[in-house]
Amino acid sequence: MALDEATKRIYRRTDSATLVGLLPELRRLTKGAQKERERLDREQDANGEGDDSGSPVNGFDEKFSADLGAYVTSANDRELWIRTELKRRGLLPLWPGEQEHLDDDG
Repeated sequence: MALDEATKRIYRRTDSATLVGLLPELRRLTKGAQKERERLDREQDANGEGDDSGSPVNGFDEKFSADLGAYVTSANDRELWIRTELKRRGLLPLWPGEQEHLDDDG
């Protein structure tokens, strides 16, 4: 799931200090969602897959678990985009050869 263009436009206009400030919060939210998804997966493993009707067992909800996975992916995409933007702005160091990648991505 790629970062949508509207969010990219907002982030491009955001000052660098705000973008840097978003990184720890994105990391915190990602880790929290990952832990919750792992907990749900353990619960599913302990209780089985559910009955033949597809209803959840003991509150396990496959859709919620899938939504958490999508949330984690989205938060990771945002974090990566922000880090790349900070590199483009010269605020984070580049790996050798990374400049060409950033030029192609703009």
